[in-house]
Amino acid sequence: MVTHRSVSGWMTVLMTLGQLAIIWIKGLRENGATEAFLGYAPNLVAAATLPGLFVALQLQRGFGGTAVFGWTQLWRLTRTHAVALLISTGGLLAWEFAQVYRPNRTFDMQDVLATVAGAALWGAMVCVGRLATADTHRRATTGEIASLPVSESPTS
Repeated sequence: MVTHRSVSGWMTVLMTLGQLAIIWIKGLRENGATEAFLGYAPNLVAAATLPGLFVALQLQRGFGGTAVFGWTQLWRLTRTHAVALLISTGGLLAWEFAQVYRPNRTFDMQDVLATVAGAALWGAMVCVGRLATADTHRRATTGEIASLPVSESPTS
């Protein structure tokens, strides 16, 4: 049986690995790697993983930790995904635009584009997850299969 706690736990692990990848990428840059992609990759990775951390925190906070929750339901939390995407992308873009006024920091339009691309990547992951689990979710909600219990989501 899959619970809210296990779904949010695995999401936290996966998204934290993405955040650790940012540290690794920045380490590569500091050690002399000159690939152009490494300049804006941290923004891309951050924009693609921060919404997942937000969603995982919402799952931990919004439900009983042991309540039944299938992976197919995760992709149907439309409001949660939209808010996560807006908050994380807005914060990353605000930080990039604030660098104009910070000493020893530089504004780079490629970072803005990488942030938007990362947000689009997260949106695409949600859409793919939703499409990939559509049949299972439909069968679970109509009662065709009893192995995937459905719980009500207050944030859908």
